[in-house]
Amino acid sequence: MKRVINFWSLLGFIAVSVFVATEIVAVAVTAVWSISGLLRLGVFPTIVLGTLVGVPSLYGIIMTTILAFQSETDPENN
Repeated sequence: MKRVINFWSLLGFIAVSVFVATEIVAVAVTAVWSISGLLRLGVFPTIVLGTLVGVPSLYGIIMTTILAFQSETDPENN
């Protein structure tokens, strides 16, 4: 079946993607900040920790965006 792509489905897709991405980024930044502060890490270990937390977070944002697009443009949902 053909995907339904109109203004409202794209608006819903963008809204869901921005909301979830904001939540994931907030949790990732808070986790790095709290772990770095708790362990009194320096600049370089904090950057390494940020990379270790940031890469899976970026993957989660990308997968959530793909799933949001698929669900918002699915003909059975419209």
